[in-house]
Amino acid sequence: MKELTIYTSERLGISARTKRVAEAISAALNDLQVKHGVLKNTKDYWCRDYMPVMISDDGKYAQFTYEPDYLKENEKWRDYITNQQDACNGNDELNLFMPFDMDIVFDGGNYVRCGDKVIMTDKIFSENPDKKVTQLLQDLEKTLSAEIVLLPWDMKDSCGHADGMVAYLGDGRVLLNGCWNNPKRKQSLAFHRRLRKILNGHFNEVIELPFWDADEDSWCYLNYLKVPGGVLLPCLSENCDSTDDIAAMDSAAKVFFEKLFSNEKVISIYAKPLVKGINGGGALHCVTWEYIKKTAQP
Repeated sequence: MKELTIYTSERLGISARTKRVAEAISAALNDLQVKHGVLKNTKDYWCRDYMPVMISDDGKYAQFTYEPDYLKENEKWRDYITNQQDACNGNDELNLFMPFDMDIVFDGGNYVRCGDKVIMTDKIFSENPDKKVTQLLQDLEKTLSAEIVLLPWDMKDSCGHADGMVAYLGDGRVLLNGCWNNPKRKQSLAFHRRLRKILNGHFNEVIELPFWDADEDSWCYLNYLKVPGGVLLPCLSENCDSTDDIAAMDSAAKVFFEKLFSNEKVISIYAKPLVKGINGGGALHCVTWEYIKKTAQP
C-alpha cells in the first residue's frame, strides 16, 4: 500500500461536542506515526459517507451521488448534505484519481471492501428505485471490480450502512457485530442467523464480536479504525479507570481487539459524543476517510 493519510472533517474539531474526539484521533495517529489531515468544504463530520470510495490500495477511487434519504427527506437535515465534488476540490493536497463513477445514490458508510468483494446492504435498491436490481448489481460489480455481497438492511438503522455490521480482517475473514445476538430479542436472533448464513457463504471465516448488554450502544466497537500499526477503538466510558459496568465493558472490548490484532497497538478513544446526540449514530470509522495518492496515472 502507498503512503496513507487519514482525514477527518474540519467540522469534527469545530463542534464543541466532538472537538475532544477530533483531538484524541489526532493524538492517536501521531502516536502511531500515521499521517493525517483535515477536510474543508464539508457540511458535517461524517466524512466516510460523502467522500469517494477506494477501489484499490494503489489509489483508485469511485465517485457517487451523495443524497441520502435520511437527510434529503427531512427539511431539518438537508443542509448537512455535503457535495462530494466540493469536498474533493476544496482540498489542495488531494490529488484524487477517480476513473470510475458508480452512477448511483450511495453512502460510503455502506461500502466495506473485502479484497475482491464488497459488502453492502440492500438499501441501495430503495435509494435507486429507477434502476433494475440485476442491472444495478452488474454495473456495480463491473465498476468496482468486485463481487457484491448483499446483507439485509436492518431498518432500525435509517442509514442502512454496512460498516456498523461487518468489518474486513483480511485473508478472507470478516468480523460480524454481535449486537443482534441478543437472547432477549427473538427477532434480532433471527436476523443474526441470516447475516451469518450469508457471510459464511462468501468468506473463509466469520468471527463474531461479542454481545455486551451493559450499554445498548456496545455495537459501536465494530466501528473502529484500522491503520498501519494500530487500531483506534471507540469506547463509551469517559473515565477508563472507572469500575462501573460501562468501563468494564470497554475493557473487555479492548481485550478482545488486542487478541484479534495481537501485533497491533489498540488505542481506546471516547466516542460517546458520536454515538449519541442530535447528529449521532456512528463512531470512529464513520468520521474518518483514507486517502492514498496515486503516483503514476495512465
